[in-house]
Amino acid sequence: MKTVVNEYHKANLAVLNLGVNPGIFLSGAHAISELIKPASGIIAYVNEPGTEGGKLRPISRTAALIKQLKPPSHLASSGRTMALDGGGKCVTGY
Repeated sequence: MKTVVNEYHKANLAVLNLGVNPGIFLSGAHAISELIKPASGIIAYVNEPGTEGGKLRPISRTAALIKQLKPPSHLASSGRTMALDGGGKCVTGY
């Protein structure tokens, strides 16, 4: 990951699909923060009620994960389109 995604491709954005595997929260945080090091990240398929009323639930595992991530991270949300610039920075939709 570090050699190919970070050093060769120089990824500006990473999407972390959490799915049904609860162990990916910690390993995913490590991969994003220490290996890939993008400008920002998008968290998707959290397999829990990660939001309530369109806002991140502060007591969720997803909120804990976002706090651990070093790049600014955004939660994917149905019906909301995010736009990011060429540097991986979210410019609209979040």
